[in-house]
Amino acid sequence: MRGKARLAIALIAVFLASAWQVVSAQQPKAESSDPVAKRSDLYCTGFIAQGAPREDLQVIGAESENTKATFAQGDVVFLNRGRGAGVQPGAVYFVIRPIGEVEHPFTKKRLGYYVRELGLLRVIEVQDQTSTAEITVSCDMVELGDRLRPYQEYGAPGPRDARPLPRYSEGAGGTKGQIVMAPGYHENLSANRVVFLDLGDDDSIHAGDYFTIYREIGAHEGVTNVPDDNVVDRRSYGYESDRYRGGDISVQATKTLRKDVLRERPAIPRKVLGELIVIKVEKNTAVAMITRTTAEVNIGDWVERAN
Repeated sequence: MRGKARLAIALIAVFLASAWQVVSAQQPKAESSDPVAKRSDLYCTGFIAQGAPREDLQVIGAESENTKATFAQGDVVFLNRGRGAGVQPGAVYFVIRPIGEVEHPFTKKRLGYYVRELGLLRVIEVQDQTSTAEITVSCDMVELGDRLRPYQEYGAPGPRDARPLPRYSEGAGGTKGQIVMAPGYHENLSANRVVFLDLGDDDSIHAGDYFTIYREIGAHEGVTNVPDDNVVDRRSYGYESDRYRGGDISVQATKTLRKDVLRERPAIPRKVLGELIVIKVEKNTAVAMITRTTAEVNIGDWVERAN
């Protein structure tokens, strides 16, 4: 009986192992070749153009404009140009909304013209002076007066081989820039956040370039600022009182002044905060996605090309 019981247990174990292999084989596996950015990351981020976009083609009406003021995927809208202006059935356009000029938050130099991307639409019919289109992709609500620009295919960059991020590094001497803005004007950033860089085509930046995000270590690291403290500054000179004169030297602190150490030390490693990849490039700005972090990233943190 004991032999039969052992045989039954062995058969059950074999059956369970086989079943587990079948279930495991049916589970979807993460592909290492999956693109880093999704379509929404490519088409809904916005961008900082060199100048204001053209305003000759725009949304001027909608099928249901008598009941609502904003429109989204599936809604039919009307454009202010038709066959006389060369609009073709089947043409695809980005729906954009120019916001205004922006400047570098630290250098105060002009960065360009910030433009939001609201979605995509496709022309379904063309009239002499107008066109009829359907909104096919919504990033945000479309309104009358929003502008259009011709569709441009963006290729999502693929991932590279994962490599450990150092916590501290002296840098590799690549092209350097700063994170200057993020959609929604977020200031505290993490992985999978989209950001804008003050580097672009003029700096030979291309989609797919990887950058290391870093911060210099020191009194002005990131958003913090350590104030000058008289107690700290005077601790090497003693704490005797004018009345009791209990001593004329400090028995706690080093005799070397902090400011002397900071002035005489060699360059120390910088703090590595994460990594990002460029997904779109304009003339002097770029759109990038943070792929991973080791600490919180802030507007103003530095980036250096890593590949």
